Amino acid sequence: YFYTKQMPLQALEALNGGQAPSAEEVQRHFMFATGQIHKQWRRVADKLLTPRGLTQALWLPLLHLHRSAEPMRQKDLAFSLALDNSSVVRLVDGLMAQGWVETVADADRRVKRIQLTASGRAEAEMASEVLAEARQQVLRSVPAEELLSAFATMQKLIQAMNALEEEPSAGKLQSDA
Repeated sequence: YFYTKQMPLQALEALNGGQAPSAEEVQRHFMFATGQIHKQWRRVADKLLTPRGLTQALWLPLLHLHRSAEPMRQKDLAFSLALDNSSVVRLVDGLMAQGWVETVADADRRVKRIQLTASGRAEAEMASEVLAEARQQVLRSVPAEELLSAFATMQKLIQAMNALEEEPSAGKLQSDA
């Protein structure tokens, strides 16, 4: 079934003739709903930042670099953006052309490290401020204890998925049985 702008829980209840969904139904739709939240947040961010001259191809790497404690290796930026290295090369070239990033030397001369310039930091800070305001507006509807619980649940899911990614037998998933 397809999600609309209707909340997923309401959609599941509608499919069940008004009855609350079973735990199995929630599990079946949970990851999809999480993905929808992610996609919708990016659409909101694009809507807010594009008029300020920042497309997703620009604001996303700027924010990743801004959040990093030190200049990022190009391959780490690629991993954090879920892109291949060749895509990041073009992305970094575009950010350099804007004057927002620069490469810095690394102990290993084969490694490129990327950091924000002063103007890149200013762009990233502007984007962070705009998104922080939108995030507050969105999360205002969720009580703090529910948000903390949801965040703890997400951390558990991330750990479980990290464990699956690290398993040597990537094609074989173990059941709970």
